[in-house]
Amino acid sequence: MLVAILTIFIGALSVAGGLQELVVQGIGKNLKIPLTGGTLGTVSGALTVAAGIALLRRSQGAVELTRAAAIACLVVTVLIGQVVWGLAGWPMTLVGLAWPAFLLVYMRHPRVDRGLS
Repeated sequence: MLVAILTIFIGALSVAGGLQELVVQGIGKNLKIPLTGGTLGTVSGALTVAAGIALLRRSQGAVELTRAAAIACLVVTVLIGQVVWGLAGWPMTLVGLAWPAFLLVYMRHPRVDRGLS
C-alpha cells in the first residue's frame, strides 16, 4: 500500500509541475518547449497517478499500467529534466528517474501476496 500511495503523491507532484510549466511558460509566455514539456509532464504524471490508484485498488491490469507509466515517466523525465531541455529542477529530475526505475524493479515479479497478477 505504501508504494501505491507514494506513486499517487509523486504523480500528483508531476501533474502540478507540468501544469505550472504548461500554463505559465508555455501559454503565458508563448514558449514552445515549455508548452510541449509541460504537456508531457502533465500526461506522464496523470498516468503515474492512475497507476498508483490501480495498485491501491489491486486492479487486474495494475502491473501493466504501472510498467507503462514508469517507462513513460522515465522518457519524459529525460526530456524535460536537467538532461535535455532543463525544464524541471534537479530534485524532480532525480525523483522522476529514481521512482519509475524502482517501480520497474518492484513490478518485475509481482507477488501473489500483494494481490497483483
